[in-house]
Amino acid sequence: MREVNQTCSLRNLGVLEASPNKEFGIGENRHVNVFATTSGSNESARNLCICGEERALREHYSSRLVTKTEKLRDLEDSLKFLGKLAATAVRHGIPVDLDLPLGTAWMRLCEEDGNMLDILTEIDLLASRRFLQCTEDVCEEKHYITHFLMKQQQMLNHFAEGISSVLPVEVFSLFTGFELKDYFCGNDEVDVELLQKVVEYEGYSDGDVIIRYFWETLREMTTDERKLFLQFVWARSRMPLRERDFDSPFKIQKDTKSSSSEALPTASTCFFTLSLPEYDSKEKLREKLLFAIKHVKTMESDYVTNDAEVGEGWQGF
Repeated sequence: MREVNQTCSLRNLGVLEASPNKEFGIGENRHVNVFATTSGSNESARNLCICGEERALREHYSSRLVTKTEKLRDLEDSLKFLGKLAATAVRHGIPVDLDLPLGTAWMRLCEEDGNMLDILTEIDLLASRRFLQCTEDVCEEKHYITHFLMKQQQMLNHFAEGISSVLPVEVFSLFTGFELKDYFCGNDEVDVELLQKVVEYEGYSDGDVIIRYFWETLREMTTDERKLFLQFVWARSRMPLRERDFDSPFKIQKDTKSSSSEALPTASTCFFTLSLPEYDSKEKLREKLLFAIKHVKTMESDYVTNDAEVGEGWQGF
C-alpha cells in the first residue's frame, strides 16, 4: 500500500476530493473522485474510514470544526460552474477527464437504481465490508454511510443544475450510467487502433518504414505514456469513443525542415498534427518521441521554438 498523504490536500480547487479507495490505495477503483462537501477539508471521504467515538465526535461538533456558510455556498457555486463547463465541453465534442463514481454520480443523473453494496464498494472498499457486518436495522455504520451518500446527492444536485443550463438533463434517463459517463468522458484509454483509423499522412504513406516504427512504438508505450502523447499532439487527455466523433483527422506530416538526427518531433495541437522527422531506426524514433512528450509543453502558445532550436533537439535545452 502506498504512503498516505496525511495532509489530504484537495484537487481541482476543492470541488472534488479523492475517494477513500483512491486516497488509501485500496480496492479496484483507485481513480475515482467524489464531490467535496465542505471547502478546504477532506472530511466527507475520510469520515467513512473512521470508526467509533472519533467519528461521532467529528459529526457532533462538525459545526465547530467547519465553517458551513460562505465556504459551502462557494462550493455549491463551483459545482454549478463545473457542471456548465463539462456540459459545454460535451456540446463541442470534447471528452472531459471527470472521474466521478458511476453509482453516486452518473447513474443518479440517469435516475438509474443501483445496488447499495456496489455503490459503496466503488468509493470505499473497507466501508462496504463494515456495511455487510451490520446485522441490526439501526446500525451506526449504516447511519454514517447514509449520511455521506445524502451529502453526495446534495452536491450532485448543484452539479446537475449547472449541466441543465447547457444540456437538457430530462433526456438523461434515456441513457444508462455507463452510457452517460462515456458520453461525457469518452475513452480513458488511448485506443491506438481507433487513432490509426482517423489518421492522414502528409509527405509519408502508410507503407513507409518510419510510419510502421511509429505505430509499433505507440502500441509499446505504457498507458500513461500514450496519454502524454495525446496531450502532446492534441492537448486532450481523452479520446472520443467512435471514429465519427472525431471533429478532425489525426495528421502525421513529414518534417522537411530538420535534417539533424537529433531533431525532436513537434506538434500543432490546434490542428491535431504531429510533425515527424524521418529517423533511421525505431530506437531513435522512440527515444526522441518519448523525450518530446515528457518535456515539451502541449500548447503552442506555452512553448515556442524556432527552426534552429528544433534542429538542435534536446541538446538545445
